[in-house]
Amino acid sequence: MNEKEIIKTRYKELLSIAKLPRNNPQFLDFDYYDVTPVDHDYAGQFQLKANHVFQKLGLPFGFIMMIGDPNRASEIYDLFRQDPKYLGGGTGSGFKNRAPSVLDELDPLAKQIGAINVVVKKDGRLCGYNTDGLGFVRGLEELLKTARGNDSVKGLHVLVLGAGGTADAIGFTLASKGATLTIVNRTSEKASSLAERINSFYGTNYIGGGEELIESALVSADVVINASTKSAEGPLKDFIAFAPAKVGELEENLKRSFDVIKNLRPGTIVCDINLRSDESPTLRIAREAGFLTQNGAPMNFYQAVEALWIIHGELFSSKGLLKEDIASLVKEVS
Repeated sequence: MNEKEIIKTRYKELLSIAKLPRNNPQFLDFDYYDVTPVDHDYAGQFQLKANHVFQKLGLPFGFIMMIGDPNRASEIYDLFRQDPKYLGGGTGSGFKNRAPSVLDELDPLAKQIGAINVVVKKDGRLCGYNTDGLGFVRGLEELLKTARGNDSVKGLHVLVLGAGGTADAIGFTLASKGATLTIVNRTSEKASSLAERINSFYGTNYIGGGEELIESALVSADVVINASTKSAEGPLKDFIAFAPAKVGELEENLKRSFDVIKNLRPGTIVCDINLRSDESPTLRIAREAGFLTQNGAPMNFYQAVEALWIIHGELFSSKGLLKEDIASLVKEVS
């Protein structure tokens, strides 16, 4: 077998083309492509946005979601190194934390976070980036500029509810821009660990702990971010992030949340990164109480723009395109 046939065989051994998201290309017959390995079918939108941009610009590229086993991440990314058609892509569920250890290089922020969602191939080397936090902060900065006339997060006190992978990215990115953080999580050790990691890079002003900190932290918060599973689709979708949540104890969660929200200062901004077809309960009670709110759509939009620019920015620039031009194309996809 020649090299091309070997690569095709390895793809069949290691990966299968995902059925979701909708319109995911069911073939690899592009001149070049971006690939995101994921451990299950996932109806995300980044693939749709990327392919729309490629089509609009007349590029013979495809962005393809493929299902693979995260335990074989080393083999999968080695295949990407060998494949001359692979330009980069993302890391889906199961691969965000596995990929960093098998790549050749990490962007400084991605290295701090310890997880990636974007991969670029440069001279045969695979480099990892994380645009989750960049996307969220860009959306927050836009909201701040509209609401306050100043888009800087420097000096703001931000309360982050949750300490999972996306909270990691948001926390590190906010810290890198000078925000002060309090991180609260149902498992206090996880929040404390995240705060300690951030402190190791940016100082000693970051606090992490259990949900008992919520009420006191809300009093001084300029921005509150729900990055937890409360209000997300799933068993806690009806719960509000301002109070502890246990399945079967919704009434107690709602009562305590309505009491706690009274501690928010006028002008506090409440964000929920969860994307739902309706308004999340956390955002609803905040909006009804008169606070400015923002869902996960701006984060989703800006992280897609950042990712496409990281992977293909040199090509776009050579065609006279700016990042704002790519943002306009991405915005066309709902």
